[in-house]
Amino acid sequence: MRLQWTSVVRALALLFCFVSLSNALTTEGSTIEEPETIDLLTDAKDMRQAMSGWGTNENTLINILTHRTYNNRLKITQLYRETYSKSLWEDIKSETSNHFRTTLKGLVLPEARFLAEEMRNAMSGWGTNEDTLLLCLMLTVNDYDTVQGLKDYYKAIYNTDLEDEIKGETDSPFKDFLVEVLDRPKFNESAEVDNEAVEADFSDIKEFLAAKEVKDIVYLVTSRSLKHLAILQEKYYQSEGSELYQALESITDHHMKDGFVSLMSVATDFTRYCAYELQNAMDGDGTEEGVLTRIITTRADKDLADIKEMYFEMFNKKLSQQIKDDTSGDYRKTLLSLVN
Repeated sequence: MRLQWTSVVRALALLFCFVSLSNALTTEGSTIEEPETIDLLTDAKDMRQAMSGWGTNENTLINILTHRTYNNRLKITQLYRETYSKSLWEDIKSETSNHFRTTLKGLVLPEARFLAEEMRNAMSGWGTNEDTLLLCLMLTVNDYDTVQGLKDYYKAIYNTDLEDEIKGETDSPFKDFLVEVLDRPKFNESAEVDNEAVEADFSDIKEFLAAKEVKDIVYLVTSRSLKHLAILQEKYYQSEGSELYQALESITDHHMKDGFVSLMSVATDFTRYCAYELQNAMDGDGTEEGVLTRIITTRADKDLADIKEMYFEMFNKKLSQQIKDDTSGDYRKTLLSLVN
């Protein structure tokens, strides 16, 4: 009886998370282009048909999911369950594979749940993928509601706190950095920055750098708004003639270095950060498909158009062409359709 009640509680928790996070809006920077006329129930039926019988019509799945906004994709998922008493994601999971499957997962699940599961996968089995943990948190660092949803989903699905999992799977000071980012308060990024506070932080951070007090720096940079950090970096550059992130790099290594540089980059220009991460994922031998999937699926409804422009500006080539060169099959089709 206890197991049954636990299952009910977890199911209700998941439903609450879904409802509370299903009102996200597609913004002007989106690359999603919907047809003028859509019927979401017909979409749900077409997707069911595409996965019925022998074989799967992958093109139907791609054409529908990459041409519906975030809210409409969640509505299709709801209609699918109401019509067939089945989970759209579970059906997709059974009919697809590899990176194509993960990309569709990112399109049919709420963003917070998708990233929660990505973080879980990064900490499952032997070893921990710290880069995945960092990327997931950087993609949501200025989205307080999504971060709260991410933590709620993690607790509901895995019956443990995300913060505790991070503490058990990573080491200080990187562990402290991830936890502090996860628990950042909600900031009003449109508010004016207190210049006196910036001056005080500038003085403190110089002292911390000189003493190599990494934990003190972690607390300082994770407890400030992104706008505050951007002004602090500018202040540091004007005074010292070098970048703050370079100074932070000099006293840290590996994951902690990546953490500081990522947060400073996000604070300065989130679009540039994403463009760089995409290029880094496709540069050299091999491709980090997980990075492509997480950035493209979570930003397609928000600012992927801006990221595309920044990518071209930074690397003098189209993002779509680089994706075409580095991926294949239905996975490539899906990413290219999202990039538009």
